[in-house]
Amino acid sequence: MEIWMLIALVMLGEAFLHYFPWKLLLKGKELPRVAAYTLGLLGLMVPFSAWLWLRNEVEVIKVLWVVVVSGGLIVFALYGLDRYIELAWRDMEASEREQDAKK
Repeated sequence: MEIWMLIALVMLGEAFLHYFPWKLLLKGKELPRVAAYTLGLLGLMVPFSAWLWLRNEVEVIKVLWVVVVSGGLIVFALYGLDRYIELAWRDMEASEREQDAKK
């Protein structure tokens, strides 16, 4: 596969992912941000990995996927941490309002 074919494949894949009717599939809901990031990255990584595979660059593929998955895991974990902090703040604010209402 030539580089121009790889680029064209990535562009077509990303366009498909961008314009896919996610709301219809998800019954009116938006595609969650982490899912959108993951799909967008897969739209790049899968064709690029195939291109590397055809060139027998197995070690590069391994390192590339380890790096990408590691980065994705920390982003996922940080979204979870942000959600936890948001819920903790809401709980504290609700407790404060409740205490103020009792006074």
